[in-house]
Amino acid sequence: MMKRLTSVFLFLCMYIFSFAQKEYYPIANPCDNDKVFDKLPPAAYDNNCVRYLRIVSQPFTKFPKEIYRYPNLKELTIQNSTIHELPIDIVLNKELEILDLSNNNLASIPSTIGELKKLRKLILKNNQISTLPASIANCINLEELDITGNPIQYLPNEINNLRALSKFKFSGNSISNPKQMLQLVRQIKNITSLDLSNCNLNYVPTDIKYLKNLTELNLANNNIHFLPDEIGSLSKLQTLILGEAGIGGNKIYELPASLANLTKLKTLHASTNGFVEFPLVLTSMYNLEQLDLSNNMLQSLPSELGLMSSLRNLNVMNNQLTDVPKEIKELNNLTQFDFIGNLFTESTLNKITQYLTGDNPTPAKKKSVRKKRSTKYSKKKRR
Repeated sequence: MMKRLTSVFLFLCMYIFSFAQKEYYPIANPCDNDKVFDKLPPAAYDNNCVRYLRIVSQPFTKFPKEIYRYPNLKELTIQNSTIHELPIDIVLNKELEILDLSNNNLASIPSTIGELKKLRKLILKNNQISTLPASIANCINLEELDITGNPIQYLPNEINNLRALSKFKFSGNSISNPKQMLQLVRQIKNITSLDLSNCNLNYVPTDIKYLKNLTELNLANNNIHFLPDEIGSLSKLQTLILGEAGIGGNKIYELPASLANLTKLKTLHASTNGFVEFPLVLTSMYNLEQLDLSNNMLQSLPSELGLMSSLRNLNVMNNQLTDVPKEIKELNNLTQFDFIGNLFTESTLNKITQYLTGDNPTPAKKKSVRKKRSTKYSKKKRR
């Protein structure tokens, strides 16, 4: 009898101790706030804990209704599917900050998009969208809008009410009236990055001067023959892209003198254009760090090249150069010089090596040095 009572007592003690432990160590927050799901969570998962969904290449033909179950969803990415419609019920996800529906078959965006007040990024690349709803102006926190690769035919004037918008990517859309487009964009006061690449532009309107806050402008892969003097008014511009290898350029053969006013410009990509002569205006741009003039028809480099004291990367591949000025050795910050595809002789290649290293290559090293230098030259910054 005594043994039985002892056993019962021990059992009760263990039960009370176990219960006390559970009470003493409660789970304060069962959610992993940083967890990113790459597919829809299982039904048993706490819907309140789903904040980040990044789903790529799943066979969705319709927008998954399960999305509406996640009231705290902040980021929704569904890429590379065949979704053809974004339902009006997207408004149920009021906490959304990032919505990325790139590479689907969307034909339109519902007006309820304007009720997503916390939306910061809207990425709709490579769909079939022809316009945006006027209600998008109600997305007062929208910072980035990417409608690259859509057959956009019309944009509502209300888009200029997006005061927080700083990045606007319109690449891959045909612009029939560039001036009208610039008049619309110029109303977006805080825009700092504008991508108009691959838009079939044949000129840049003078209204470009009103985009005073631009720090990045991409005009690659168009049909532009010249830049207006007004581009020199973009005093905050840091990156200007007029062409990129493998993507396409323009037909620009000279640069306006006003470009010298862009004292903050650090990167200029002008690959795949029509330059026959090196634009001398560049030699007065002392803060320029990266210059790409590859795939043009340059026949020579000027001695004034040595004035570009901040230059770090210089790309003149695939031109018609036969020599390099000795002043290139004055570019103390130059760390990379790409020049394959020109008309350099072996003696010129050796001379380039000497200019950039300050040494005469020994006979035993000439062959390997020449082979390397004909492709790319890289060096550590000289002290």
